[in-house]
Amino acid sequence: MPESSLHMNQENNTNSGSNLSETPKQVLTIPSVVKVVDLASMLNKPVTEIIKILLANGVLVTINDNIDFETAAILGDDLGFEAVEEKSDESEAVLEDDDEEGEVGVRNPIVTVMGHVDHGKTSLLDYIRETRVVQEESGGITQHIGSYQVAYKDQKITFLDTPGHAAFSAIRAQGTKVTDVVVLVVAADDGVKPQTVEAIKLAQAVNVPIIVAVTKIDKADKNLDLIKQQLGEHGVLTEAWGGKVPLVGVSAKTGEGVDELLELISLTSEIAELTARQTGKARGVVIEAQHDVKVGQLATVIIKSGKLSVGDNFVVGGTYGKVKAMQDYNGKRIKEALPSTPVSIIGFADAPVVGDILMVVDDEKTARSQAAKNRVSFSGKIAKSQSDISALVDQIKSQQVQNLNVVIKTDVQGSLQAITDQLNEIVTDRGNKIVIISSGVGNISENDVLAAAGGNAFVVGFKVRALPGAIQMAKKENIKILDYSIIYELTKALADLLVESVGLKKTETVVNQGEVLKVFRTTPKQKIVGVKVGKGEIKTGQIFRVHRNEELIGDGNIVGIKQGPKDVDTANEGEFGFSVEITSKVKEKDKIEFVQVEHIKSKLVNEL
Repeated sequence: MPESSLHMNQENNTNSGSNLSETPKQVLTIPSVVKVVDLASMLNKPVTEIIKILLANGVLVTINDNIDFETAAILGDDLGFEAVEEKSDESEAVLEDDDEEGEVGVRNPIVTVMGHVDHGKTSLLDYIRETRVVQEESGGITQHIGSYQVAYKDQKITFLDTPGHAAFSAIRAQGTKVTDVVVLVVAADDGVKPQTVEAIKLAQAVNVPIIVAVTKIDKADKNLDLIKQQLGEHGVLTEAWGGKVPLVGVSAKTGEGVDELLELISLTSEIAELTARQTGKARGVVIEAQHDVKVGQLATVIIKSGKLSVGDNFVVGGTYGKVKAMQDYNGKRIKEALPSTPVSIIGFADAPVVGDILMVVDDEKTARSQAAKNRVSFSGKIAKSQSDISALVDQIKSQQVQNLNVVIKTDVQGSLQAITDQLNEIVTDRGNKIVIISSGVGNISENDVLAAAGGNAFVVGFKVRALPGAIQMAKKENIKILDYSIIYELTKALADLLVESVGLKKTETVVNQGEVLKVFRTTPKQKIVGVKVGKGEIKTGQIFRVHRNEELIGDGNIVGIKQGPKDVDTANEGEFGFSVEITSKVKEKDKIEFVQVEHIKSKLVNEL
């Protein structure tokens, strides 16, 4: 809902003698998403009155429709209430606030390796895995578990083996620190690159120690001094530059520096004095999920506290389950898992969302109930995002782009492939299409919002959530995030959006002309201008285009028309006052063109 429209009504009420500012406003707590009928009850007003107010401000609703908190708050403010958003009661666990009882002991470190593509991250991880992976009684490394452990001295080090920066979809789940150390990989012959900078920002946001591993150290054209300088420019001060961040050169070919890297990880974790509950109900974080045709839904979970055992009932986000079987990183069946251990779990009722927190509960009834509550809360978030689509259409229209640019995040790889295949088939009769500028599996992170901001795009999630940091960044960058749980609804919505916005052909018609008589009021964003106009119907929403000495000065939208003291719907020959959203300076005797803009809708080549 346009905030300015609702507050315009409040100004009118104030001018008519209803001075609300003299009376303290009653505080009203409103959920993030609320039904119109429920809001009317909260405001102690007839639901018809609430609907009329919303309709007058361009919001078409029925009594059972949902509106978001921002809209409800503006409406409440106009009616004399001070709105406060109700805190979410999703009962989602936060690992750092573990209130379970149990014996506390030392735990092994969890490490994430990040860096720019082609800088040798995968080669380094492969070398470490092949030479130092903990081989137990049987099996080799399973391909479906996104984490493994390596042996170093008298401890195990857990590595998250998730491609690229998608690991942080799990690492920053619910604002929780799942990783203890970030190894930042930089190629000796290439230096700091855009993805390196993104990795630095993510590591700094999680606020964990960073160790820089310079790969390809055997290259002849290496330049370590330049790398240290570049890192310093982004807030990573190495020890050689007077900082606290260690830097070690490594080679995935010869193994040079790998022992030193593992030693640094061990020392860093020792200084941090990592501990966790070793007994009691387990809590962990889902870092990977997939469906297996033989055993059903699988998920890889990093245990953060407590002990997870076969037979435990659990809830994780909007789903639940019972641990039927567990495998470690070697593919070996195990009966229990302690903190920092990555395990593959069989027993989910439905696919969990990467980054959700797994909590062991007393029984299946409790698990079912809590999962249902979480699903209701999540559906409210989806409803709120859907209300943003109309605003997104207007935003895309104003950008006048040819294609619809999107960032796609899904729960599993299969969903991503299916969605990508369908979106690639969506084309208009004018050749407009949906362009996927970035995609991946896992929750929506700051990295995805940054990609959308840089690519003039918005973010679309399928059965995933936006992490707290991503939500904050999206608000700051004015990036829309849309959520879906059914593939058809996602593809249909994006196809409709393409047709409504990108696929529109813009036409402009000059409907009238005039000359500025006087500028009555001016602010940085809005002007009230008196104009003598000729013949031709002028309406709000048309373009107010300013010319001076045959030079275009600027233009803006007409948001209001007055004839004398009266508000009118149209202007046609005579003297009128126009309220215009325009930043350019308007002067007397400027020539004005009143322009009607129309967008002719295109059609899809293949209807869905």
